[in-house]
Amino acid sequence: MSESGRPAARPSGARAVRALLTDPVLPVAALGIAAIAAVLYAPILTWAITGGLAGYSLSGSV
Repeated sequence: MSESGRPAARPSGARAVRALLTDPVLPVAALGIAAIAAVLYAPILTWAITGGLAGYSLSGSV
């Protein structure tokens, strides 16, 4: 609420767009979905990472 006792006005125009783009709800939701997907696919991701590291070390890049 503002000092006059009225609720603060909602931003409009460019401020509204900026507020929507900088609102942390979408990134937090995306990270939450990614975390759930990572938990569901943990064995596959583990083997994919292990295979990638093995290929990197066997290629002579180490």
